[in-house]
Amino acid sequence: MVPIELPWNPFNQLDPAPCIKIVIANADETIMAGRAIGFEYPTPHEITALIDTGSPFTIVNRVHALNRMLAQTGAGTEIRTLGGKAKCGEHSGTISFPGTGLKRIETLRILSRDFEDERYYSCLIGRDVIRHWKITFDGHSKRVTITD
Repeated sequence: MVPIELPWNPFNQLDPAPCIKIVIANADETIMAGRAIGFEYPTPHEITALIDTGSPFTIVNRVHALNRMLAQTGAGTEIRTLGGKAKCGEHSGTISFPGTGLKRIETLRILSRDFEDERYYSCLIGRDVIRHWKITFDGHSKRVTITD
Protein backbone atom coordinates (compact mmCIF):
# COMPACT_ATOMS: atom_id res chain seq x y z
CA MET A 1 0.00 0.00 0.00
CA VAL A 2 1.67 3.15 -1.27
CA PRO A 3 0.60 6.41 0.37
CA ILE A 4 -0.93 9.09 -1.83
CA GLU A 5 0.39 12.61 -1.27
CA LEU A 6 -1.67 15.65 -2.19
CA PRO A 7 -0.47 19.26 -2.01
CA TRP A 8 -2.46 21.75 0.04
CA ASN A 9 -1.50 25.24 1.09
CA PRO A 10 -4.07 26.39 3.65
CA PHE A 11 -2.55 29.89 3.56
CA ASN A 12 -3.28 30.35 -0.16
CA GLN A 13 -6.84 31.61 -0.67
CA LEU A 14 -6.87 30.19 -4.22
CA ASP A 15 -6.12 26.65 -2.94
CA PRO A 16 -9.57 25.28 -1.97
CA ALA A 17 -8.33 22.24 0.03
CA PRO A 18 -6.82 18.87 -0.84
CA CYS A 19 -8.31 17.56 -4.10
CA ILE A 20 -8.09 14.12 -5.73
CA LYS A 21 -9.08 12.72 -9.14
CA ILE A 22 -12.00 10.28 -8.96
CA VAL A 23 -14.40 8.34 -11.16
CA ILE A 24 -18.01 7.98 -10.05
CA ALA A 25 -20.03 5.40 -11.98
CA ASN A 26 -22.92 2.99 -11.68
CA ALA A 27 -22.26 -0.37 -10.07
CA ASP A 28 -21.25 -3.10 -12.52
CA GLU A 29 -24.53 -4.97 -11.77
CA THR A 30 -26.59 -1.87 -12.61
CA ILE A 31 -24.78 -1.43 -15.92
CA MET A 32 -25.16 -5.12 -16.88
CA ALA A 33 -28.88 -5.11 -16.00
CA GLY A 34 -29.47 -1.86 -17.89
CA ARG A 35 -27.62 -3.06 -20.99
CA ALA A 36 -29.66 -6.28 -20.96
CA ILE A 37 -32.79 -4.18 -21.57
CA GLY A 38 -31.19 -1.82 -24.07
CA PHE A 39 -29.79 1.05 -21.99
CA GLU A 40 -26.50 2.60 -23.00
CA TYR A 41 -24.16 4.09 -20.44
CA PRO A 42 -21.52 6.77 -21.06
CA THR A 43 -17.85 5.98 -20.60
CA PRO A 44 -16.69 6.75 -17.04
CA HIS A 45 -15.21 10.23 -16.75
CA GLU A 46 -12.55 11.47 -14.32
CA ILE A 47 -13.42 14.54 -12.24
CA THR A 48 -11.77 16.49 -9.42
CA ALA A 49 -13.09 16.02 -5.88
CA LEU A 50 -12.40 18.06 -2.77
CA ILE A 51 -11.75 16.10 0.41
CA ASP A 52 -14.23 17.58 2.89
CA THR A 53 -13.85 16.30 6.46
CA GLY A 54 -16.86 18.42 7.47
CA SER A 55 -19.33 16.64 5.20
CA PRO A 56 -20.93 13.38 6.32
CA PHE A 57 -21.70 12.42 2.70
CA THR A 58 -20.23 12.46 -0.77
CA ILE A 59 -21.94 14.97 -3.04
CA VAL A 60 -21.41 15.20 -6.80
CA ASN A 61 -22.43 17.98 -9.17
CA ARG A 62 -25.99 17.29 -10.37
CA VAL A 63 -24.96 17.80 -14.03
CA HIS A 64 -22.30 15.10 -13.70
CA ALA A 65 -24.79 12.68 -12.08
CA LEU A 66 -27.23 13.23 -14.96
CA ASN A 67 -24.57 13.01 -17.70
CA ARG A 68 -23.15 9.77 -16.26
CA MET A 69 -26.67 8.34 -15.80
CA LEU A 70 -26.12 7.49 -12.14
CA ALA A 71 -28.92 5.28 -10.85
CA GLN A 72 -31.25 7.55 -8.90
CA THR A 73 -32.58 6.06 -5.68
CA GLY A 74 -34.38 9.11 -4.31
CA ALA A 75 -35.19 12.76 -4.89
CA GLY A 76 -35.47 15.69 -2.55
CA THR A 77 -33.14 14.48 0.20
CA GLU A 78 -32.64 17.53 2.41
CA ILE A 79 -29.25 18.35 3.91
CA ARG A 80 -27.98 21.26 6.00
CA THR A 81 -24.96 23.21 4.79
CA LEU A 82 -23.26 26.42 5.86
CA GLY A 83 -25.42 28.14 3.25
CA GLY A 84 -28.62 26.71 4.71
CA LYS A 85 -30.83 23.79 3.74
CA ALA A 86 -30.42 22.19 0.31
CA LYS A 87 -32.36 19.55 -1.61
CA CYS A 88 -30.27 16.83 -3.21
CA GLY A 89 -30.87 13.93 -5.54
CA GLU A 90 -29.86 10.54 -4.18
CA HIS A 91 -27.97 7.95 -6.22
CA SER A 92 -26.24 4.62 -5.83
CA GLY A 93 -22.86 4.05 -7.43
CA THR A 94 -19.18 3.27 -7.10
CA ILE A 95 -16.22 5.54 -6.64
CA SER A 96 -12.66 4.83 -7.72
CA PHE A 97 -9.41 6.74 -7.52
CA PRO A 98 -7.48 6.21 -10.78
CA GLY A 99 -3.70 6.13 -10.61
CA THR A 100 -3.58 6.10 -6.81
CA GLY A 101 -3.77 2.48 -5.67
CA LEU A 102 -6.64 3.37 -3.30
CA LYS A 103 -9.36 0.70 -3.21
CA ARG A 104 -12.55 1.23 -5.19
CA ILE A 105 -15.65 1.62 -3.04
CA GLU A 106 -18.22 -0.69 -4.58
CA THR A 107 -21.53 0.54 -3.20
CA LEU A 108 -22.02 4.08 -2.04
CA ARG A 109 -24.92 6.45 -1.47
CA ILE A 110 -24.05 9.55 -3.49
CA LEU A 111 -25.97 12.80 -3.23
CA SER A 112 -26.16 15.30 -6.09
CA ARG A 113 -26.81 19.01 -6.19
CA ASP A 114 -25.84 22.07 -8.20
CA PHE A 115 -22.34 23.39 -7.60
CA GLU A 116 -22.85 27.06 -8.35
CA ASP A 117 -19.78 29.05 -9.42
CA GLU A 118 -17.37 26.31 -8.32
CA ARG A 119 -14.34 26.15 -10.60
CA TYR A 120 -11.99 23.86 -8.67
CA TYR A 121 -13.98 20.64 -8.16
CA SER A 122 -17.16 18.76 -9.14
CA CYS A 123 -17.52 16.57 -6.07
CA LEU A 124 -17.12 16.67 -2.29
CA ILE A 125 -15.65 13.52 -0.75
CA GLY A 126 -17.32 13.18 2.63
CA ARG A 127 -16.73 11.09 5.73
CA ASP A 128 -18.63 8.17 4.17
CA VAL A 129 -15.54 7.67 1.96
CA ILE A 130 -12.89 9.17 4.27
CA ARG A 131 -13.70 6.57 6.95
CA HIS A 132 -11.96 3.99 4.73
CA TRP A 133 -8.66 5.89 4.87
CA LYS A 134 -5.97 7.13 7.21
CA ILE A 135 -5.34 10.82 6.46
CA THR A 136 -2.44 12.90 7.77
CA PHE A 137 -1.82 16.61 7.24
CA ASP A 138 1.76 17.90 7.56
CA GLY A 139 1.54 21.67 7.89
CA HIS A 140 5.28 22.17 7.44
CA SER A 141 5.40 20.47 4.04
CA LYS A 142 1.82 21.50 3.12
CA ARG A 143 1.03 17.88 2.17
CA VAL A 144 -1.92 15.58 2.88
CA THR A 145 -1.10 11.86 2.92
CA ILE A 146 -3.77 9.19 2.38
CA THR A 147 -3.47 5.43 2.88
CA ASP A 148 -6.23 2.84 2.98
